[in-house]
Amino acid sequence: MLTPKRIESEELLDEGDVTAEDRERSLRDLRRINKYLGGVRVYRSLVRAFAPRSILDLGTGTSDLLEAVPGVPLRIGLDFNIEHLLYLRTASRVHRVVGDVHHLPFRGDAVDLITSSHFFHHFSPDENEAIMTDSLRIARKGVAFTDTERHYVPLLVTTLLGALRLVGRVTRFDAPASVRQGYTAREVRALASRIGASRWKVMLKWPFRFAILLWR
Repeated sequence: MLTPKRIESEELLDEGDVTAEDRERSLRDLRRINKYLGGVRVYRSLVRAFAPRSILDLGTGTSDLLEAVPGVPLRIGLDFNIEHLLYLRTASRVHRVVGDVHHLPFRGDAVDLITSSHFFHHFSPDENEAIMTDSLRIARKGVAFTDTERHYVPLLVTTLLGALRLVGRVTRFDAPASVRQGYTAREVRALASRIGASRWKVMLKWPFRFAILLWR
């Protein structure tokens, strides 16, 4: 009763035809959401589970989460949109790479840990299975993905943020859309069980987030 039907849709920020002003406002919104609504805290906890010396973050956006773990010597952020990677680039120590998650440009055992945050919902179950399998090939230690759980509470919160004009035009559309096309913990467990990891775990994290941990 508390889980809406999954609805796939395109998000405005990913379409590439938004104005520069709208794009920058949306990127600022995403950084604020990570900072104040638990994204940074959850990401740090997942990284600590693997104690990596190198991280590759998929769908990194502005790489704000990688910037939140400065104790890791090598941090690489991958995104298909160069405009996202260029945002605040000069102030960052993260190596930013333009690339496609369907064809990751890295050899096997290239980094200790591969991560993603609020990225999983963009893909179908089959696509996510392929991405996790390839990520496990590249990671020496493991894979840690996190996203918002599909549930009416985060859908209400994101809709309310838009109604109160606390976020920009793009985020007002994209945030609820991302919740609607997200996954439940049960669906994610079914996916994780098919990857072939030596060990895996799916956890629920506050507020209304799931985390997938796969060990090589």
